[in-house]
Amino acid sequence: MQDCLERALTRMHQVRDLSDLRPWLFTIAYRLNISHWRHLKSLVTPPETSSDSIQDATQIPHLEWKEVINAFDRLSDEHRQVLLLVGVEDLEYATVSDILRVPIGTVMSRLSRARDALHRLVDEGERPKLRRIK
Repeated sequence: MQDCLERALTRMHQVRDLSDLRPWLFTIAYRLNISHWRHLKSLVTPPETSSDSIQDATQIPHLEWKEVINAFDRLSDEHRQVLLLVGVEDLEYATVSDILRVPIGTVMSRLSRARDALHRLVDEGERPKLRRIK
């Protein structure tokens, strides 16, 4: 929050409409969050796994979350943005529309497509391949 407010105060001269600063502040916070996660992701190296290690039952939820995170990383930027703002930040469609500068209908369709894509990416390894027999 402090970084967001600091950036907002130093760039107050760029605001066009002073009546509602929420979309502008959410945009700043969102972009700072993206930068923060990219920086952290560049610092973390994946642990080396050995084939001899035995998997505990407590590792399963961690692996499931890892699958979701990997699937989330494979989504397009537009889908990730909408999922973060609506699903994580719990913002209303109108606010997300203002932040991303797109119509509300576009926000709703991107959200629907993003959810479908995320489900497909997470479930793609679990479904058996079926053959069509004539």
